Amino acid sequence: MTMSRITAKLRKKNRDQYLLLGICIFLSVILVTSFTMMYFSPSIQELLPPGGDTRKLMKLMMGVVMIGCLIFTLYGSSLFFRKKSREFGVMLALGEERGALAGQLAKELAAVVVKYVLSGILLAVPVSYLIWKLFQAIALNTARLKYRPGNAGIFAGILFAAILSLCILILGIRFIRQADIMNILNASRKTEMVREIKPWFGRLGAALVAAGLFLAMAVPQLTVRLFRQGMPAIWNVTYLLGIAGLYLIVLSAVGYSKKGKHPEKYYKNIISTNLMRFTARQTTRNMLCIALLVFVMVGSAFWGVMYYFSAMDGGGEAPYDYSWHYPAKEAQIGKKETEKIAREHKVTLTAYEDLDSLQLVIRYTGRDMDEQKRYFDAEYEKLATFIAASDFERISGRSISLKAGEYQTVTTTDFQENVWVSVDCLNEIENPATGERMVPEFRGTAEFDNLAIGSDPFAFLLSDEDYNRFAKDLPDDWKEKHAFFNAECMTDAGDKKFYEYEFADAVIREYIARATELSNHYGLYDSREEELALAAGKEYGYAGKIDLSPDNPQIMDDWKYAPFSKIFLQANAMEMVAVFVLLSIYISVISLTAAGIMSYIRSITIAMDNRQLFEDLRRLGTDDAYEEKVIKVQLRKIFAYPVAAGCTVVGLFSLFLTYFNDMRLQAFEVNMLLLEVLLMIFIAGVLYVVYRIAYGKMRRIVGSGIKKCSCRI
Repeated sequence: MTMSRITAKLRKKNRDQYLLLGICIFLSVILVTSFTMMYFSPSIQELLPPGGDTRKLMKLMMGVVMIGCLIFTLYGSSLFFRKKSREFGVMLALGEERGALAGQLAKELAAVVVKYVLSGILLAVPVSYLIWKLFQAIALNTARLKYRPGNAGIFAGILFAAILSLCILILGIRFIRQADIMNILNASRKTEMVREIKPWFGRLGAALVAAGLFLAMAVPQLTVRLFRQGMPAIWNVTYLLGIAGLYLIVLSAVGYSKKGKHPEKYYKNIISTNLMRFTARQTTRNMLCIALLVFVMVGSAFWGVMYYFSAMDGGGEAPYDYSWHYPAKEAQIGKKETEKIAREHKVTLTAYEDLDSLQLVIRYTGRDMDEQKRYFDAEYEKLATFIAASDFERISGRSISLKAGEYQTVTTTDFQENVWVSVDCLNEIENPATGERMVPEFRGTAEFDNLAIGSDPFAFLLSDEDYNRFAKDLPDDWKEKHAFFNAECMTDAGDKKFYEYEFADAVIREYIARATELSNHYGLYDSREEELALAAGKEYGYAGKIDLSPDNPQIMDDWKYAPFSKIFLQANAMEMVAVFVLLSIYISVISLTAAGIMSYIRSITIAMDNRQLFEDLRRLGTDDAYEEKVIKVQLRKIFAYPVAAGCTVVGLFSLFLTYFNDMRLQAFEVNMLLLEVLLMIFIAGVLYVVYRIAYGKMRRIVGSGIKKCSCRI
């Protein structure tokens, strides 16, 4: 029989290993390429704010996708080469040259890699298209969510495939160089140095995890609030304490055992207890990686859900469904025009209020941060909105008691002060036309979301006496008009939300169409700040005009006089939610796939390494029940411990994230934490299925006669 025929027979016998390697490559390439095609799609790039936190987080997620897929593919490759070593041992024993075997391996690897890489890249297009349809299914406004795959995404997928292929090639070269008959024969007999695992390793690990997360997440927030000092970027290394603690927890679970008060029980279970200690380092690294993947999948899904709640809750507490403000000299849409549009769209206005406001110069105390991240108080000067107390009472239905010289700050519902500005920040008010000044006295806050979102840092209330005095000699250039109303569908036919959305779209388009140069400014534009900047010979960064087109995707975010509409805000937010939430879920699916494959591969590796041990146990007279117990203990450590550790750490991380963000837990944040627990249960259920599959495969590998029975972790 020729060597080529022997090689072919060996390859046929071990075709499952080629298939496993191919599946790992295929899944990695198709998941990464479809993800990058979606992320770099022009439709998504237009939705993500340039330079914003959302875009940065998406890039971080994309990096996590690539690293996760690379890791579990390399684990599949390691099992492939481990199985391949037996073929090499046979061929070397038969006298075949190592160089010839290396050439043959290169051809086989090239065939597998090229086949599955090309398949993954080609199928990434229909996969990304199907996922895109899911985007459109949950988004209310799908006009801008058209499927437009980006060339950059295809290039990124090809680049990842090239890096993946290179890594497999490097592993192959390393395998060839280390191939030796004696090493192959003794591979299953090699063990790691068994060192004593102290009983306090687990407790120290738990303390390090808690300390690392507290230092990284709580301390920066506390130092800012208590000492007005931000932490430097290097402080993020404290997260490493959490990783070190997680390593100690997993190491203790793998390698720690003691006789305790019942030594007979220890000796009875000595095989199952100490089996992993002979490969403790590699098993611990594997389980740590799985725990981190669990952290990533739960954490990314949690962020997606948190973003969903935040977006859908935006403006939800506003007392009026619609509101806008505009320069007093601009001829904008009024009540009659609004009612006409409402009738055309089978909608009725259930309330309509309007009022005038003053744009007065304020000098207020805020905070800034220097290069050393030290916060310091500074006085700022700009324009702010002022409303008469009687007008506020009319639109809010709440009584306001203000005397001359007093003011109240208008805030959003359940407003929490931040480090940048306080509600009692106002130092002085000045009439921009006459120069008249007043030092006001703070008299608390008044919640009203529709007004709070239209002025920076706040809108303010004045007594009628002060308001009328400032308004008397103030030209219309320094005044604004406001409109507030609710709308409700008048018909029971069809989808009410559809009619209400069509009305919102029509009335906002009319509002935008009537906008002039008077209101064509960026969101943070302030004429007083521009005046001061130009007087100081500096360039004002918020000057310029924007595209006042209703089809401009950024108009609602960038326009100073952008109208507010609950249904329109939530509908537009759904586009971003669709992108963010589903990409987060996509990350979770990829991480779950990687964790499942790594756990399965590790199970098979343990079975292969200890097949001789199980044969020896059967010769010594052990029964099927004992062998079953040994196998289940190993699988429990591989599956249950990393999942439990990862879920515990991510749960603590999520709790710190939600609480220390504003030093409180809101109702929707508690709901998110409960949803996270349900997600953990779901992940445990999926990995339990993988556990059952791995258990059956492990029984077949060790060749035991264990009868089929209930398998519980």
